[in-house]
Amino acid sequence: MNNLEQLRITYICRYVPGVSEILKSICNGLEELGATVQELNLTGKIHLLFNPQRHLGGNGPVYVRVERLFHEIEAFQPHVVIFCGGGLMLLPQEMERLKKHCLVIGMTLSDPDVLPTVAKYAADFDYHTTNSLLALQKYEEKGIHNTLFMPFAADLQYFEPKESHPKFACDVAVIGHMRPDRLSLANKLISEFDVMLHGNNWPSHSNGVVRGEDWFHAAYSTKCLINFPRTGAGHTNVKVGVFEAAATGRLLFTEYFEEMKRYFEYDREIIGYLDEDDLITKLRYYLSHPEEADHIAAAARLRCLNQHTWSKRLADVFGQINWGLLDGRSWS
Repeated sequence: MNNLEQLRITYICRYVPGVSEILKSICNGLEELGATVQELNLTGKIHLLFNPQRHLGGNGPVYVRVERLFHEIEAFQPHVVIFCGGGLMLLPQEMERLKKHCLVIGMTLSDPDVLPTVAKYAADFDYHTTNSLLALQKYEEKGIHNTLFMPFAADLQYFEPKESHPKFACDVAVIGHMRPDRLSLANKLISEFDVMLHGNNWPSHSNGVVRGEDWFHAAYSTKCLINFPRTGAGHTNVKVGVFEAAATGRLLFTEYFEEMKRYFEYDREIIGYLDEDDLITKLRYYLSHPEEADHIAAAARLRCLNQHTWSKRLADVFGQINWGLLDGRSWS
């Protein structure tokens, strides 16, 4: 379909407003493309879900009882139905029923950690997206050829300037939960700088988890943001927080790794570090050279705005779809 503004998309997801913002951000990106979107948020609607294996954290399948939504979807007559995140999937007979009318796309946002479960059903979608280049390769190796790469991005709301908030004011901030592998670095940061640690289980210098408006207060009240690229399963990944942090115009620090170079240039748009001591040295330098720090952070923000928004990611995905698959599928 050449004109995305003609698209009608049913977007099925689960999120709590102010908590799982990435799911709402993707919906916003669909609307920015000009598509007409029917958002069906299944949070709290247990009767619409069937999770026989008690999957959590993006693993699946978590089956959507689409037969209980079918009349609502049918009335909207979408060209595309998207199942986004949370391992959402359909039982085989319901998948076949829906495919008679429209394209069905599944979006995975927690790869490569959830690949072992998602790989069991990803091929059943018309198209499937992954946030991870490593996972994309693994899906191909498993004979799953309908998967497209959709990196993370930033919602336009993250670019809107916010006032600093005294409760969150600091020189260096981490927005992320405490893990044992992060504690040593956090302690070194605390000993050297004015630091805030935003997330669960930090022993000190923390206001706890920041969500919604508090996320923006935390990000816009610091000079530097630290990103931890390793996932819970130990993979090194470009996380959504990289783009959201860059969008705020704060100076972003993260480890050096090859995949990051697809999105930002080290030392011109973001700052890379080799180890804890290297990070400490670079923080000292840029905190004492604020004009240079601001110049680098502004470059990252501009690149993020020009290249790394959700509308651009989604336009790229739709540009790879064979819309001829819609031939013979209709709601009439």
